[in-house]
Amino acid sequence: MIEGVSRPHQLIFGRRLLERMLLVCERAGVRQFFIVASAAERAALSESVGAFRGCVNVHLVGAISEVRGELSGDVRCVAIRGNMVMAASHLRRIVASADEYPGKVVEVASGDAAQAGSVAVGALEGLIERAGDAVRIDAIGKLPYALGGRSGSGHEVRDAEMLLARDLRRESAAKDAPLARILDRRLSWRISYLLSHSAITPNQVTIASAALGMLSAWLFAQPRYWPRVLASALFLLSTTLDGVDGELARLKLQESRLGARLDTLTDNVVHVALFAGIMTGCYRASSSSAYLWLLVVLFGGFAACVAAGNRARGLSGDREWFEMLERLTGRDFAYILAGLAIANRIQYFAWGAAFGTYMFAAVLWRHTTRRRSIASEALERDAGAAVNSNGAENRGLVGEIIGLWRDDVTESHR
Repeated sequence: MIEGVSRPHQLIFGRRLLERMLLVCERAGVRQFFIVASAAERAALSESVGAFRGCVNVHLVGAISEVRGELSGDVRCVAIRGNMVMAASHLRRIVASADEYPGKVVEVASGDAAQAGSVAVGALEGLIERAGDAVRIDAIGKLPYALGGRSGSGHEVRDAEMLLARDLRRESAAKDAPLARILDRRLSWRISYLLSHSAITPNQVTIASAALGMLSAWLFAQPRYWPRVLASALFLLSTTLDGVDGELARLKLQESRLGARLDTLTDNVVHVALFAGIMTGCYRASSSSAYLWLLVVLFGGFAACVAAGNRARGLSGDREWFEMLERLTGRDFAYILAGLAIANRIQYFAWGAAFGTYMFAAVLWRHTTRRRSIASEALERDAGAAVNSNGAENRGLVGEIIGLWRDDVTESHR
């Protein structure tokens, strides 16, 4: 239920505020929407729902009490008041907090100085009848943030957008490898913030990141020093942009299954090309055929990692395990690669990567076996929690190719 929206047309990262609120609720699991508005306001509000225009699950009502005619009093609902700016992750955390107070209404005031809005979770009857006895919990920093008045100022819109952009670093912390969290995200969220005010799409950023990665792979195949140093710098930039696409999708609320799969596919293709380029460069620099055989060994290691990774992702219902897997398969090795390129010791990376893939696959396989001993009830309880930053399960290169092929076949038969 949404009420008190006085600025439904206000653009936040290119989307009208009311449409954005509906999308946030949908991503947090809300399935029916009731917008409280007077008869005079309804025409204006109906134009602000964007993608929800004509949706049978969106209802305009004159008061919250009218929702009684549509839902029973014990149905759990979310009531949002004010011009609220937040992400789906914030709403999910508020809903999770309400689980600690069964039978109560839990309310969070907005983090702006005026506390001009709120989010409440509880049974419908409790939300309608609450009279100051709601359990109040603190906002998550300054989010959610409520824009005041009917016009307000440009400063508060910029403040709200900046808060959302900064919050991306905290959202990604659980699955980022250490250096990516400390270094990459400090730059990536700023790039995401700038791009969010442009027409550039997340998928375009994904393709740009992949293009830089492929150029890096080609430069690594050169036998000279400076091309390798430039290659390592380009790969570091590629890894940073690899985080931007997901951040941009969340800011613009443009997450998609296709975008998630494109990201996974390009990551894996770039990795294969990069390692092949490094081996080729080492062969050309030394004229030693050992690096050609080492390339064959490396591809065998990739196959072992794919097998171990697919087996590990079978435990994706275990959120803690999935987040650890994301950290282990992150791109922190880009910093090691840069250091070795500067020291002119890329051959160390070539040998380490070739045999390290087998070690990684073996360790992953062993730990997956241990995790399989976890009770199936615990896995089912958390089922569906392990999804990537774009809202789709990261299933590796082979899994994503099969998924895309199946989607194409399904589409052709419609």
